[in-house]
Amino acid sequence: MVNESGIYDQEWLGFDWSPWLKLHPSQEEIKTLPTDPGLYRVRHPEYDGLVYIGETGRSLRGRIYALRRGIFDEQMPFSDPHTGSPSLWAIADRYSPEFEVSGATPPIAADKQQRKAIEDALIALHRRETETNLIGNFGRMPPGYSKSKQRGSGIRGGRSDDDLRSFRRGVDPLSWENAKEATAPNWMGLDWSEPRPLEDALNDVPDAGGIYRIWDTEDFPPLDYIGESTSLKRRLRKHRRNRNSDLLFSFAMLPDCDEKFQLSQIESELLGAHWLAYEEAPTDQY
Repeated sequence: MVNESGIYDQEWLGFDWSPWLKLHPSQEEIKTLPTDPGLYRVRHPEYDGLVYIGETGRSLRGRIYALRRGIFDEQMPFSDPHTGSPSLWAIADRYSPEFEVSGATPPIAADKQQRKAIEDALIALHRRETETNLIGNFGRMPPGYSKSKQRGSGIRGGRSDDDLRSFRRGVDPLSWENAKEATAPNWMGLDWSEPRPLEDALNDVPDAGGIYRIWDTEDFPPLDYIGESTSLKRRLRKHRRNRNSDLLFSFAMLPDCDEKFQLSQIESELLGAHWLAYEEAPTDQY
């Protein structure tokens, strides 16, 4: 296993993480975890890096119990109560049930905005340092498996003859150029458009997929919002109707992102980079 940027350490990103605990119910190690809001990470010996990163505003222990529910059963669990469970079931089915989990419950995790921003920061760091995509996040699955839908649908996933049935190829991490200047024209190595007031969002915005940012030059943290859309024109017109038209916006085209979940990966990486630079989420995020 790799351990770039301390992703397995008990002090990762300055937080006090629990020891690595066996996830299998025969061990009952996760009952030692606290019931406060927090963050958690999951690893498996067949994967470099981590396989899942998550957060919860309720009980850390309870959320991990929800993740574990059904992943060691004969049939793949549904995607509720935890959307990551089908992916972990597939890993256990293909390799082994040797998952380990570690959690952290810093006081800051009680704040929803901060907690979700830290989750994005952890995912962003993982992408940057390992150059891999978390197989259980963003609705992803290992090749060779179809994914269960929610319980109400009655549709369970499982092994598939089509290796790419539910597999979603993630996008590469960004270059992290100028990562600490969130309003710069080359922030995170992207080619951002010239900033303009939101009142101009009716003009010359492409009807194509990409990422965008909105900000007030007088505010801190610098950004008000980071978003993604398969139609920048439509989404920014909506923001124009719902926000102060004096706010600035700019966007970046992402021609290599063919699917919405790939746009979500880039959005998450930008949100994580923002927190790492300012220790704050964009003002109106989450």
